[in-house]
Amino acid sequence: MHYLSLTLKGIAIGIANVVPGVSGATLAVIFRVYDRLIESINSLFSNTKNSLKFLIPFGLGMVFGILALGSLLDIFIQRYSLQAGSFIAGLMAGSIPFIHKMAVSRNGKKAHYYIIAAIAALVIIALSLFAPIPEIYTEVEFSPSIVALLLTAGFLGAAAMIIPGVSGAMVLILLGVFPLVMHTISLIREYLMTPFNFELLSPILIVVLPVGIGILLGILITSRLIAVLLEKHHSVTYFAIMGMIFGTVFVVFNDDRTYQSHEQITFALVLVSAVVFAAGMVIALKLGKQS
Repeated sequence: MHYLSLTLKGIAIGIANVVPGVSGATLAVIFRVYDRLIESINSLFSNTKNSLKFLIPFGLGMVFGILALGSLLDIFIQRYSLQAGSFIAGLMAGSIPFIHKMAVSRNGKKAHYYIIAAIAALVIIALSLFAPIPEIYTEVEFSPSIVALLLTAGFLGAAAMIIPGVSGAMVLILLGVFPLVMHTISLIREYLMTPFNFELLSPILIVVLPVGIGILLGILITSRLIAVLLEKHHSVTYFAIMGMIFGTVFVVFNDDRTYQSHEQITFALVLVSAVVFAAGMVIALKLGKQS
């Protein structure tokens, strides 16, 4: 029953990790497995047996959750981009009170912390306004630049997944590879149903290998670094995170790609999107209160 419980929690956290704006680490806190997760990662080589007893059932559950939801997300984002963007933005906006609570939990409210949050938000907004918009990939061919991009995305995404309140999927969105990863998850699911369709292996491996290596490196290297940052610079780290999340909400609605699946924006579409945004906020607020 213990291993079954770990697997079920892994499934829920895997699903959370593919939803932009939702923090898998926050769910890990709620499920009371976060400390054990960080400990198991950091002691993987020094206490391999006990670490694997936790990581194997938990990891298998995460993989299943990602595969189960990933292809559905891919379809939804392609067909209902504004509704998907509104829900994602709502989830992010709803997570801000939770992040603020974490930020002030040790050192209280200080003016310069809010300045740090404002600077972080402005950096994200400025990047969206003045930096080149990352190309959106749904299919790629092997090249050194693509491999480097996917390695970086896997590394940074894994690092973000370890911090409660931060969405690893949001990192993939900011780098322009989230649709590609979701599409690849759909291909993996299709390949598992038709294992002799070897034509699917090439587009799958081009993405899975560099992203997978990046994720492993990100988890192993940054788990210790993040533990130190949250211990030594707890409030600064969380206020910076809060600012980046606030800035990303602006980015979602300022991005033309949020409106790509709609020929025209009608009042009914705006109303539905507002309802979806509110639903995302409510979900995130409830998760934050539970944790």
